[in-house]
Amino acid sequence: MIKAGIIGNGGIARSHLRGYSRLFEEGEVEVVAFCDFRPERLEDEFLNVFTNARKYTDIDEMLKAEQGKLDYIDICLPTYLHAEIAIKAMEAGYDVMSEKPMARTVEQAESMVEASKRTGKRLMIAYCNRFNLAAQTIKEIIDSGEFGKPVSAQFQRHGGTYDILRNGKSFGFNDWFRNYELSGSGALDMHVHDIDVIRGMFGMPKAVTMVGKNMGITDGGYDTEVATYIYDDMFVLSSCDWYVPSNKFDMRGIRVNFERGYVFQDRSPGREVFMKVAEDGTVTDLAEKNVFDPFYHEIKYFAGKIKAGEELDYNRPEESVDSIRMALAAIESADKGGEKINF
Repeated sequence: MIKAGIIGNGGIARSHLRGYSRLFEEGEVEVVAFCDFRPERLEDEFLNVFTNARKYTDIDEMLKAEQGKLDYIDICLPTYLHAEIAIKAMEAGYDVMSEKPMARTVEQAESMVEASKRTGKRLMIAYCNRFNLAAQTIKEIIDSGEFGKPVSAQFQRHGGTYDILRNGKSFGFNDWFRNYELSGSGALDMHVHDIDVIRGMFGMPKAVTMVGKNMGITDGGYDTEVATYIYDDMFVLSSCDWYVPSNKFDMRGIRVNFERGYVFQDRSPGREVFMKVAEDGTVTDLAEKNVFDPFYHEIKYFAGKIKAGEELDYNRPEESVDSIRMALAAIESADKGGEKINF
């Protein structure tokens, strides 16, 4: 089995561990080392599947002790630490999968790619929605040309952290999500999910305009926003919201309109649907592909490339840099009252 080590055991690590548990049962990947500077996090119930894993509270110690024992490192740390730790791990001889967003700045993201090329180590950013089966199916429909060219698209991603704000709960370790300089606000942390899928489906846009509001969740940036990504012959409207009072209904939807039909997918709880509709009204139900287990699939893909000794041919790190560039340009646009920012 491929041997993995996880650095950071916060909330996102639990999602990764669900994927690892399934892959372990399938005999594909085993987590053999964990690192978190908080000892109590190394006793978390979610680690019980990998009871024999070695545990560390110091990253440097782990990277030194595990040389030759691990196939790759999975970084599940806060955004502002991604570049530093990914580069350190690659320089220590490890392939790296790192959580999204890739980094806090374009410069940090580019330095990660440079380190990957310099060390010859694989680097993949865990933009989980690239491994959402429905999103991949939509991309296949786009590439097939069966409905002609896309003419517009809409993305919706509305979650909620209002209750955290209202109840005074810590938003991440030491409340780091609330610190705009560390997290980039919802405009970087949450909106980047759809930005990366947009980048994967349609390539880099020519320009972006965005308007947004800061609702007090973070000390800067935007907690709710609507962005338009402009292409030569189409546009993509994407709305994202970190601020939903009494959030009981997450919204997750994609619609792509083509010259001769459209595709509509909604995985919001309680109204799941996925279909394509031709110009003559023919409806094809794609519900069987409205499956969301992307953490399993992203890990399976990355581990598979390591096992086969192959380079990444999907979700390449250079594309992840573009996603950071798009997110930060959108924030710049909102800072300037919705002014168009060209790429």
